[in-house]
Amino acid sequence: MKLYLINPYFGQGEDIRTEGATHSQPLGLGFLATYVRDHSPTEVEIIDPVPQGLTEEEVLNKLKDSQIVGLSCFADTRFYCFEFAKKVKKKYPHILLVVGGAFTYELDKIILKKFPHVDILVRGEGEETLLDIVNDKPRSKILGITYRQGRRVVRNGLRPFAKNIDKYYIDYSLFPPLDKYEKDLEAPAEYRKLKTISTISSRGCPFQCTYCANSHWQRLWRATSPQELVNRIKGWVTDFNVEYIRFYDDLFTANKKWVLEFCRILKQTNLNIKFRVLVRAGTDIDVLKALKDVGCVAVGFGIESGSDKMLKRINKMITREQIINTIKLCHKLELWVVGAFIVSLPEETIEDYNQSLSLIPLLDTFQTNIQIVFPYTPFYLELKKNKEIDDSIWFQKRHEGRLLYTKENFKSANFSEKELNWLALYTQYYHFLRRPDKVFEKYGPLPGAIMLIIAIIDTPLKGKLFNFIFKFRNLWRKIIYK
Repeated sequence: MKLYLINPYFGQGEDIRTEGATHSQPLGLGFLATYVRDHSPTEVEIIDPVPQGLTEEEVLNKLKDSQIVGLSCFADTRFYCFEFAKKVKKKYPHILLVVGGAFTYELDKIILKKFPHVDILVRGEGEETLLDIVNDKPRSKILGITYRQGRRVVRNGLRPFAKNIDKYYIDYSLFPPLDKYEKDLEAPAEYRKLKTISTISSRGCPFQCTYCANSHWQRLWRATSPQELVNRIKGWVTDFNVEYIRFYDDLFTANKKWVLEFCRILKQTNLNIKFRVLVRAGTDIDVLKALKDVGCVAVGFGIESGSDKMLKRINKMITREQIINTIKLCHKLELWVVGAFIVSLPEETIEDYNQSLSLIPLLDTFQTNIQIVFPYTPFYLELKKNKEIDDSIWFQKRHEGRLLYTKENFKSANFSEKELNWLALYTQYYHFLRRPDKVFEKYGPLPGAIMLIIAIIDTPLKGKLFNFIFKFRNLWRKIIYK
């Protein structure tokens, strides 16, 4: 039997304003493919069209020998997924089409009713569920799926989360070569020269920020055991000559004891490895010191806002003072600090934005994102209760891609998309002009100088030069990230 697992994204509609956006490995597909391959005689292949340079037609032609095709589905790529699924089913009616991803968790019944070419939806943790599907277990007995039975849509119960996730890992040889994927574009230029791998070592987050789409993890944090994680790192160094690791965990430092044990074991290996993790405002200095001591060179954390009012409004459970103190601790340890902000939070005003802006010079680099609405987050349920939204919005083509919390889409929003795009760009220029040293460190001498010149010229033009330059996005990225 041949199973194809596909990232159904072919490079359309890239957001040119998201400077830090990368095409990294579809890690979820990597976990699924490895588990099924290890536990069945099924031949498994991952298809990731952008780094492989494949067109839709080329991918469709590859599927002729397949019995099962799995597609990943997320809120911002949902239409790519459903439209490609339709093409697969039209060309190969015999193929069992399975779709999974965060977007399917709560909207499963509606998806099956609207898209008859999809056979099965996977909800929750997918490794065991996909294996049951591949092994042709009766659908009524497979936990974690929603499927069609005649004219009726059936939703089975959720599969309990695995307590020990050491059995879930990625064989990176199933992906295209590592150099087909972008490096950590938010790190200093010197680290982008290193052989880089992306990974996830834990699942879930114990916090419940109102905007966050990780509700499918049910606030449960589980991690690969420290010894197993170190063994994997040693394997990546041996097999792929890896020098830098980008951890995409929702919160790497959720458990202090786990982090300290990981650092203790990693230190014993004497590996000269560099890495970046996601921490949280208020992280213990002992944890930061331990991470630094074993090769951590960059930390990112979701600041979201510099306003205590906004932090409370989104249930972030941190304060402005904690944010500032954590940044200072990181700088004391000579860690590169990446901050993430959200603009257009619910009830946010320009005064709240200015409090976020005041934190910008403290950071080495940052990203500013417009508030995105995800299905069935606490914020989404609030909008639904106020009758500003309903589930039908996810299937309207005029809302294709990211659903932004803007005046154009929601009466309660305080900013238009045009205003928010300018605020995000102005924030970038504000940082450039106040921290030119960090611009040079991040981009290198010549690209850094180009970025600074553009910021000086373009600020009074309100982004007109930026918009023109980014029409040539691919060329521009080659210049600034070479």
